[in-house]
Amino acid sequence: MDHWMQLARQQFAQGHLYGAIESLRHQLADEPEDAAAHAMLALALCGTHRLHAAAHEARAALALDAELTLAHHAMGTVLMAMRRFKEAGEHLDRLLELDPDDPAALRLQATLYAYTGREREIEAVLKRALALDPDDPLTLCAIGEHALRRGQVREAGEWAHAALEVDPGQADALVLMGGVLLRKGELAEAREHALQALRIDASHRGALFLLSGVKARGNPLLGLWWRYSVWMGALGARRAILVLLVMYAVYRVATLFAADAGHPDLGLVLNVVWLAFAAYTWIGPALFQRILNKELAPVRLGKDF
Repeated sequence: MDHWMQLARQQFAQGHLYGAIESLRHQLADEPEDAAAHAMLALALCGTHRLHAAAHEARAALALDAELTLAHHAMGTVLMAMRRFKEAGEHLDRLLELDPDDPAALRLQATLYAYTGREREIEAVLKRALALDPDDPLTLCAIGEHALRRGQVREAGEWAHAALEVDPGQADALVLMGGVLLRKGELAEAREHALQALRIDASHRGALFLLSGVKARGNPLLGLWWRYSVWMGALGARRAILVLLVMYAVYRVATLFAADAGHPDLGLVLNVVWLAFAAYTWIGPALFQRILNKELAPVRLGKDF
């Protein structure tokens, strides 16, 4: 039984989730009331996007041991993936009550804050996680990802470099560095970092998303939308809404001014431009999703990878 659990932990740490799932099933066949195995299986299933099965395993872990931190971690992770943020927050609060000094729990809380728009609280949580373990590459990556979301490309690159110094084979760090390179317009280098991450974990969603970003950035049609999306994302939800409201107000004032000034043709041009902008921002995400879906199809790396 120890053999299957140890093997599952190794496979999970290396990103081999399907192998970890099989090892954990062997473990549970021998010891069906192993709460930790149920919790690990929930995390592995969540990582392969089998959310209902993951939720079932997380509930089983909690039923067996309501005080197990790993079970609350698993349930919080699954509920966030299901976008049930309020319930996820309850499990994360309980997790941090049981173990307030767990960097992984603090990173998970920062992820929840990012999902729910509590950007100002993320930095403090991640700094606390870093203080607990300054050499944890996952925490270094989390801080870098937060900086990149805010448009702080140079700072994000520094955090990615620090994470890679600790662990050159950390897939998340490779993806973060690839994201930095993508923002700088270094598409070939960004693509290579994505492929390096996929060599480590062929189903790494962040790496596949990065590859999609590289394709979108190099596409004349999607490149402009990609820049616009990144810029709006860096503003944050509230500022982005404010910018859109200002843009709409300027458009309306300009069309009214054109009508009052006796320039109906100018008003028509402004209407066409605004409609084109609205259509482009609506179509752009759909096109990007098509590219992403292709990358999310079963990945088969060639002999060169």
